[in-house]
Amino acid sequence: MSEQPSPIRILHVDDEPGFADLVATYLQREDDRFEVELAANAGDGLDRLADAEFDCIVSDHDMPGQNGIEFLEAVRDDHPDLPFILFTGKGSEEVASEAISAGVTDYLQKGGGTHQYTVLANRIRNVVEKWHTEREAERIRTRLEAITANSNDAILTIDAEGTIQFVNRAAEEMFGYERDSLVGEPLTTLVPPRHREAHLDAMERYLETGERTIDWKAVEFPGRHRDGHEIPLSVSFNEFEEDDERRFVGVLRDISDRVRMEEDLRERERRFRQMAENLQEIVWMTDPEKEELIYVNRAYEEIWGRSAEGLYESPRSFLDAVHPDDRDRIEDALDAQATGTYEEEYRVRRPDGEVRWVNDRAVPIENDAGEVYRIVGITSDITDRKEREQEYDRLLDLLDHTEQIADVGGWEIDPETEDVFWSDHLFEMLGWDDDEEPPLGEALDVYVEDDRARVENAVRDAIEAGDSVDVEARFQRRDGGVRRFRIRGEPTLDGGEVVALRGAVQDITEQKHREQELRDEQQFVQSIYNALPDPLYAFDTNGDPIRWNVRLEEITGYTGDDIRGMSVTDFVPADEAETVAEKFQRVLEDEASVTFESAIRTRDGERLPYEFTGGPLKDANGELVGVTGIGRDIQARKERERELQERNERLNEFASIVSHDLQTPLNVVEGRVELAREECDSEHLDQIDTALDRMTRILEDVLWLAREGRDIGSTEPVALRSAVESAWNLVSESADGAELRYADDEGGLRTIRADSDRLSQLLENLLGNAVEHGGDDVTITVGGLDDGFYVEDDGPGIPTEKRERLFEMGYSTSEGGTGFGMSIVKQVADAHGWDVRVTDGSESGARFEITGVEFS
Repeated sequence: MSEQPSPIRILHVDDEPGFADLVATYLQREDDRFEVELAANAGDGLDRLADAEFDCIVSDHDMPGQNGIEFLEAVRDDHPDLPFILFTGKGSEEVASEAISAGVTDYLQKGGGTHQYTVLANRIRNVVEKWHTEREAERIRTRLEAITANSNDAILTIDAEGTIQFVNRAAEEMFGYERDSLVGEPLTTLVPPRHREAHLDAMERYLETGERTIDWKAVEFPGRHRDGHEIPLSVSFNEFEEDDERRFVGVLRDISDRVRMEEDLRERERRFRQMAENLQEIVWMTDPEKEELIYVNRAYEEIWGRSAEGLYESPRSFLDAVHPDDRDRIEDALDAQATGTYEEEYRVRRPDGEVRWVNDRAVPIENDAGEVYRIVGITSDITDRKEREQEYDRLLDLLDHTEQIADVGGWEIDPETEDVFWSDHLFEMLGWDDDEEPPLGEALDVYVEDDRARVENAVRDAIEAGDSVDVEARFQRRDGGVRRFRIRGEPTLDGGEVVALRGAVQDITEQKHREQELRDEQQFVQSIYNALPDPLYAFDTNGDPIRWNVRLEEITGYTGDDIRGMSVTDFVPADEAETVAEKFQRVLEDEASVTFESAIRTRDGERLPYEFTGGPLKDANGELVGVTGIGRDIQARKERERELQERNERLNEFASIVSHDLQTPLNVVEGRVELAREECDSEHLDQIDTALDRMTRILEDVLWLAREGRDIGSTEPVALRSAVESAWNLVSESADGAELRYADDEGGLRTIRADSDRLSQLLENLLGNAVEHGGDDVTITVGGLDDGFYVEDDGPGIPTEKRERLFEMGYSTSEGGTGFGMSIVKQVADAHGWDVRVTDGSESGARFEITGVEFS
């Protein structure tokens, strides 16, 4: 003979006696184990609870005296674990939040129809069964706690279904859960989502076949913390039997420190590679212990002219391209590089025969133990520098004044006689032919008079100090024109005395013109920046300001000198500094723009709300040199958002009151009508049903307008035809004879930007209105417009004199209408910035046109 199931005793507290009695009737129909006892208020409920034991409490919220939250808090003083379900018509997020904070077991909002009682019955069964399971688990947990209390490792047990039966305190600290909250939960709660399916498959396979997919001893596997972050673990499992049931015990050790060190090394190398990838110099890294090449950037192939693949197989294969005269020296230097810094210059012969000069320098990198674990090096192409040095050496030998090199002429000064010798090529650069004797007298007469003394002083200072000279001056051409030259020279020493000063003169006139044009262009751009009403700014990669407009100074009150000494985070309040620094770094790492809201901090400490847009700043060669952006004042927008939030809070309060005060009586009437139908058949019940249906629809429309009708969420691309199909599927359930068609308009129904939920509400109301007024056999046509879409029907149409009032709240042209359908259409359209108007349809019906739509 089977054992009788234990009864489930329920205490139902509600100040509406009619509704409370109705709930009890339906609950006992749902489950014959339910025994429901009623209480009219919280005080009565506490008295009943003191005299008898219950398995669950179901309570309303708005009641005289103590409300549902206060009743819950009183219950929790003596019954901290007893299941408590808040079953209320007040559906605000505030109530739900307070209930959760007070320790509610479940939260259910009252609605229309009798299905809600089925839902309530299921909730009661679930919370009671869980409560009994948890009480049994507590017995097991207490026994295991004594064994595992002092373990630093997390220890847990699970049953054959993968349900957690016990966890120790170390597991609580490791995963961030209260121990009691984990008991009864699946083990997958502590497993990252991406591994859960594989874990369940492996568990199922083991239970069926005994086959293990992995070793159960010290396997490394990620766990999932309560806040979502992953914990690297070393896990060992064993199987045992308890009460004739299979159980598994797991010991989990947090290896975060070890993994963090490994990740830190990988992150350093990742940043190293990221930094090195776009450099023109060769950047390389080796492991000295394994004598392996870990990384070399793309510049190796550009400078060496060879593929880097061979280097990874044989790190010293690069020596094959080193010039034979340099190879032995470089090979000897490589042997010593692991113990100190290393820097060498040598030649490389490319496959095409070209010889390049490189400067190769490297340093050893130590780990925390002081051991060299990496060698990092940079190899630069210095061919151009070597060629310039060789060219400069040749210029210093221009004693015969005959060498001609493009726009460069040679010179020499005898310090003792102060005689100056110019190369013939210099005179040619000034417009004299080779066979002409320039009537210059002394050579220094070629200087423009204003520059002569300055050049003479620079030359004398170089001779006295035995140092080089580098000065600019203007020269007079034969035709009267003026050219700008750069004069450079090096001394020749004998016993510490200067015996000659030799050098070259280079024509830099065009270069100076370009520099001036660039300065003029920058000044022009800056004048445009200064005319903008918004602050503009640019920072280098360190976050230091390099450019800004006067608007930034006007807004902040800082002077240009102040700004030069500031950093990017100095312009925002202290509590925003971390966010701004993170956004700044993201632009540098992703080389992509970001937009975010923050604030500008003025010199006086005032906080001004701004929206900032920042993007990568690159030079003419495409190299990233910083971040540039613009700030936009959002003070007015923030004020509008605050006003909107206050208005919505008032509307939500109104909606909660309406929902509680009207929904509950409607539920009672609706439930009683359904019970009455089981006892008698009366035409009056049909009339009551019709009236109830209309009242419910009016209530739903009023609540929708109060809570959601004036605002929209974020817009997204929405396929208009798919949205129409979804709305028609709902509307057509009550209109068997109605037909939906699509017009063959040019462009058709395109994808638009909209809040998909609000768009669905608009379409449902338009299609429902056509069915309601057009009759069972109405044909509805949906088509596209140049800037929107339309919905029209072939029904009786809407008289012109009634169209002006059509969108008024509460106005309806039919006896059964709620008067809110078209008002909702207007509210949704206005919230999107759309226009809606009603006209005659093509076949005498009504046509609604939605325009001003943004296409995606």
